[in-house]
Amino acid sequence: MAKPAPDWDERFRGDEALYGLAPSGFVIDCSLALPHGARVLCLAEGQGRNALALAARGFRVTSLDLSGTACRQLAERAAALRLPITVREQDLGLWSAPEAAFDAVVAVYAHMPRVLRRDLHGQIVRGLAPGGLVIIEGFRAEQLGRPSGGPRNLDWLYTEDELRGDFAGFHIDYLATPEVSLDEGRGHQGPGALIRFRARRQG
Repeated sequence: MAKPAPDWDERFRGDEALYGLAPSGFVIDCSLALPHGARVLCLAEGQGRNALALAARGFRVTSLDLSGTACRQLAERAAALRLPITVREQDLGLWSAPEAAFDAVVAVYAHMPRVLRRDLHGQIVRGLAPGGLVIIEGFRAEQLGRPSGGPRNLDWLYTEDELRGDFAGFHIDYLATPEVSLDEGRGHQGPGALIRFRARRQG
């Protein structure tokens, strides 16, 4: 029997820094390739550790997440820091991207069933302007069974072939499968099997 989907509102309500406050170092490194003021969309952004850091660096940031609790927490932090982030509660399985609206789309730990993720990647392609970047960081199959976080279903985990196929026609700047020591709040602690992907839409 499949395990029930996590209650993200309850998870975030119990910990205002479930995955820590520091942004992904990979995302910040990738953002160096973007011009000041670039339009950046953060998907499945949760409590906003990446969105806040990107907005502080001068990017125009929009954040989408399923959890209303996480969205409220992010909006409050952004207001306290006087960072103009657009925060929207959104089920990504129902999301339709505005065409060519973003210079970069960031998806960190945006795990979902493969069939939904394929559709999401199609929306990312639609939403990126020519020359725009897609930046993805998540867990791969080797993470399954580890206590450091991530889905407990193989279908929810990324593969290199999937990313190459879903973003066919993009120029891949970076694709790696590192083993890392995670220290991201109580949600991610310990050895992690990650995949990191950065690619640019041609045109």
